[in-house]
Amino acid sequence: MKARFLPCSLAVVILLSGYITIIPPTSANQALKIAQSIWKRFYSPAGGFSILMPGTPIQSQQKVNTKNGAVEVNIFTVERPQDEVKYTVSYIDYPEDYIEILKRNNLVEQAIDAGKKTALQNANGTLISETKISLGDYLGKEINYTKPGDKIIKHRIFLVEKRLYQVSAETTKKKQKYLTKSIMGFCDSFTLLPKNSNPI
Repeated sequence: MKARFLPCSLAVVILLSGYITIIPPTSANQALKIAQSIWKRFYSPAGGFSILMPGTPIQSQQKVNTKNGAVEVNIFTVERPQDEVKYTVSYIDYPEDYIEILKRNNLVEQAIDAGKKTALQNANGTLISETKISLGDYLGKEINYTKPGDKIIKHRIFLVEKRLYQVSAETTKKKQKYLTKSIMGFCDSFTLLPKNSNPI
């Protein structure tokens, strides 16, 4: 994962208690390490996934009413106001009988499309592009869209057995070009944990 570098600082001379202390300039390698240090792999054993995030996510839950009854959305978010960006992972567990109906009638892709439509409606978003993707053997979709406030979002949706995962990064159009690699790396780093795994 690459992040933007701050320019190397010049040597700074500080007069302190009658002594002159010279602080050496930060090298490019040191700046890279500082930039990379904010990105850590976050593990959610309960959610069955891991992902690189620039900080420890805030976890929250929401109840959402669907045609199949109320479901709980588990949300993990890291916001970086200084970069005008928000990184989010969420998941919903659907009833097993609902998933069986989807599989029996070859409606898995339609369920993913329903997740896409819901995301766009909730954001009052305008679709820019959509692409079919996969996560191992599981179907998914990536959508890119804008929403009011000059925001642009990259959003991935996967249906893994009875669980619907959503991975998204939201930033401003102004900042997007500077964060393209970080956002792509965030999305690409999403992986499923082996069942019954206990990551360190």
